[in-house]
Parts: sequence; structure tokens; C-alpha cells
Amino acid sequence: MTPSLMNILKDNTLTGDNYVTWKRKIGLLLQSEKHKFVLTTPKPPAPNNESSIMCRDEYEQWKTSDDMAKCYIMATISDVLQQQHEGMESAADIMMSLEEMFAMKSRTTKREAVTAFMNLRMKPGQAVKDHMMKVIAHLNIAELHGLR
Repeated sequence: MTPSLMNILKDNTLTGDNYVTWKRKIGLLLQSEKHKFVLTTPKPPAPNNESSIMCRDEYEQWKTSDDMAKCYIMATISDVLQQQHEGMESAADIMMSLEEMFAMKSRTTKREAVTAFMNLRMKPGQAVKDHMMKVIAHLNIAELHGLR
């Protein structure tokens, strides 16, 4: 793992208030390490004695990637959240649980970001440059919360 990826792990611990930013960064980390597919791909059936080598390899690849994804996710969440999620079977289960815990807060934050942008008005005598900087700042906040 590169030093920049180590910084992502170290500097971005999920505490709740930073869910949107954390989710984006953990997604980038998993994608760069080629483990993100386990969040959207169902677990293949466990191989048995009659399974082909291809089926066994597919299962082992999925299992290895899922274990790595779980480690990255668990390493980037707070101690309290780690304790709540340590018994979960897959990385997708952990992500779904975190989504349920923090998505409502995220929706509220999105609504607040849109409202702040919509209520932004240029004050009489205000420089256009200053107003545009505020507009850009509000758009950046909205984008951070998943709005496009």
C-alpha cells in the first residue's frame, strides 16, 4: 500500500458527522486496491469437492478481497463503530449498516446545503468576485454531500 493510501486510512476515521466524505474516500481506497467489487457483487457459493477450479478461484478471490475490504473499513471507523460491526460477515453488510446509521443525517445535510445555496443573494455594494466565491463555496459543500 502506498504512503498516500496510508494517509487516507490514518486521517479519515468515520465518526458520524463526516460520513459522506468518509464514504467517498473509502470507496476510492477500495477501488485503488481493486477490492470495491465485493460491495456490489454477491458472495459466490462456497466450493465443494465437485466444484471446478474456476469456481474455487472465484470464491477465493472474492473472499480475499472481502477480507481486505473489511479490514480497510474497520481501520477507518471509530472504536465504538468497530465494536458494533466486528461480527458482521461481509464488507457489504458493514457498509449497509453504516449507511442505515448515517444516511438520514446525510439527507438532512444535503437539504441544508441546497437551502443555503438557494437563499444566497448578492448584497448591494458587494463585489461580484466576493459573491462568486461564496457561490463556489456553497456548490463545493453541496458536492461534498453527494449532490451534482
